[in-house]
Amino acid sequence: MTKILVIEDDEVTRNEIVDWLNDEGYETSGIPEVQAGVEYVLRNRADLIVYDIARPLLDGYGVWLEVHAHLAAAQIPFIFVTAGESSEDIRKGMALGADHYLTKPFGRQELVQAIQTRLQKTAAQAEKHQRDVEKLQMVLTEERDLRMLNAKMIAMFSHDFRNPLMIILTANQLLRGFGDRMDEARRFVHMARIEVASSQLIQMLDDMLVLAQMDVGKLDYDPELLPISHFLEQIVEEFQVLNSTTHQLLFESHFTSTVLADPRLLRQIVANLISNALKYSPQGGEVRVILDGVEGEQYVLTVQDQGIGIVKADQEHLFDAFTRGSNVSNIIGSGLGLAIVKQAVDQHGGTIQLDSESGRGTTIHVTIPC
Repeated sequence: MTKILVIEDDEVTRNEIVDWLNDEGYETSGIPEVQAGVEYVLRNRADLIVYDIARPLLDGYGVWLEVHAHLAAAQIPFIFVTAGESSEDIRKGMALGADHYLTKPFGRQELVQAIQTRLQKTAAQAEKHQRDVEKLQMVLTEERDLRMLNAKMIAMFSHDFRNPLMIILTANQLLRGFGDRMDEARRFVHMARIEVASSQLIQMLDDMLVLAQMDVGKLDYDPELLPISHFLEQIVEEFQVLNSTTHQLLFESHFTSTVLADPRLLRQIVANLISNALKYSPQGGEVRVILDGVEGEQYVLTVQDQGIGIVKADQEHLFDAFTRGSNVSNIIGSGLGLAIVKQAVDQHGGTIQLDSESGRGTTIHVTIPC
């Protein structure tokens, strides 16, 4: 059921809007306070927000930025309610990416129509992206020309680039526009989001390079001595910064040796496994990253989630490029992450073991010689 959040301090107006939308079949919640509304969105992932622009501390645009600064909420559409049609208000909102305006007073039908239009647009955008990915898969199956492959990889990654870029832009706008109203801890949170989102963009660029090298059979392997436990802990912390409001990431290390490994490829392994675990886990789910091993011989990286799991019939070909589980059709993805993981593990002379069952989560063990 579609979830809608109404943030409105006037109790009569708020209750009236909630009643209208519940009658229309939406799961609607009303909250009077801004901060409580932001926290609700991050916990419950609303599909759309109806929000009154006029606020003394953090106006409608500030709240739009605050919500979209979180990775899990970066694509949630807003409908702003305003008491007047100020051209300056509209210009500012459209520049930020506001999705729709309603001017008070408005009626039930006007509100419902605005919501239906925006939800339909959001669904159409998601469907178009999935169709684009499917078309690319078909073309790449039939044609392996290197120049075409590079162009298609860029198109495929363009969607995934948007969320980290949105984090950087909105966090920066929040700091510039509202930094003087934040305490030091809050400013630090947004600066950390910018730093981690930038690291994710670099990771995606590395993914593209690895895919290009895989296609021509020239995947570089450049090992160096690494303090493996510290290396993995840093990656887990980066993911925790961006996903702290939606998932819990736990890191356990029972291995202290320095190992010989390619840091770029090892990061590919860890980042792609964690990304998959988060993508296919429910809101509030727990993802565990565990490091074990035998000193001087081998180490074992385990990534465990509580997600939707993988159907048995799909597991045999799961590490092939563009292959996805049959139970993930409603989750956007390209089917490239585990193919990258397999190639990177092979370069290290390691092995992968997968333990999964539909509806009961997935555990992946990667074993690599020291």
